[in-house]
Amino acid sequence: MVCCALLCGERYLQAIAEWGRNHSAELTRALGFTRPKTPCCATLHNLLSELDWAALERQLRAWAVVVEACLPPEPTADGAPRLWEAVAVDGKTLRGALKMEAEVAQLVSALGHRLGLTHAVGLVPAGDEIGAVEALLKQVVLAGRVVTLDALHTQEDTARLISEGGGHYLMLVKGNQPTLQEQVTTLFAPERAQDQDRESAATVEQGHGRIENRWLLAVSVTSAEVDWPGAAQAFVIQRRRWKCRQRQDHFEVVYGITSLTREEAGPAELLRLVRGHWRVENRSHWVRDVVFGEDASLVCTGKLPQVLALFRTAVISRLRAERVSNLARETRRLAAQPADCLRLLGLTEN
Repeated sequence: MVCCALLCGERYLQAIAEWGRNHSAELTRALGFTRPKTPCCATLHNLLSELDWAALERQLRAWAVVVEACLPPEPTADGAPRLWEAVAVDGKTLRGALKMEAEVAQLVSALGHRLGLTHAVGLVPAGDEIGAVEALLKQVVLAGRVVTLDALHTQEDTARLISEGGGHYLMLVKGNQPTLQEQVTTLFAPERAQDQDRESAATVEQGHGRIENRWLLAVSVTSAEVDWPGAAQAFVIQRRRWKCRQRQDHFEVVYGITSLTREEAGPAELLRLVRGHWRVENRSHWVRDVVFGEDASLVCTGKLPQVLALFRTAVISRLRAERVSNLARETRRLAAQPADCLRLLGLTEN
């Protein structure tokens, strides 16, 4: 019932409870209820507050693995099957729960680049996001995957954990790792070009009133050049964004490091992976807040904020598995045809 109500655009616990009572007995029987009335808001609150959050997350993780296993291999630009699935790992604050001083108001999640499926979700205790990401990575299958992370999670233990798990990493390098940053930036001095294995790629995108140019230069590295677990390539990205209407020009330079060798990922593939990492923002975080009202939710009792976040994760992943491009439009359609939710959830309608 909770998943159906969320699929129909209901954002808050009271609205979810009312959704169940506003629909026909035929629909509620199809959901498994045997009594004429579905649970009231207080009953729903008590039930979800005491739900085993960890067990629910394990079920969601197992389902995502099954869905991904059914997908055909993703082709590369030249048509060959891609050997690695990319997964973006990032944290998100439940701002409404934080405002209400909930026990835990921050989560970390692993999101697949290709479909936007959430592979795993973890809690961030006492604001330790780095430790939460490491704990999350121990729970997911790393073999055959490239894990993309922002600069906060460019940590030696994280890189070592991914490599030992049979996966690869792609990390951005900034000031939180000054020694690594100095080693990487030194590699791209012009006078070193003739002695290095360098290769570059560029893209140009136009849309939404702006033109974006991206250029990536990759160089193969040795352990003597970069003291970092499993490092095989370093790269620098130059981004230039021109906003046509405002006539504003923005330029930035970003450095990074990866355990992928040149044979496994050339500069064009690295550029695609860096670009794909930010899908966790626009295919998960933005959707959770704008379409499903996560930041506006003020529930704060027990594990209730995290449980509702998991249910939102489940329905978003379900819609992504159906290749739904516009989730807001789909929730409006399902609100008009709630019986269609049963098919999405694998239930049958009598």
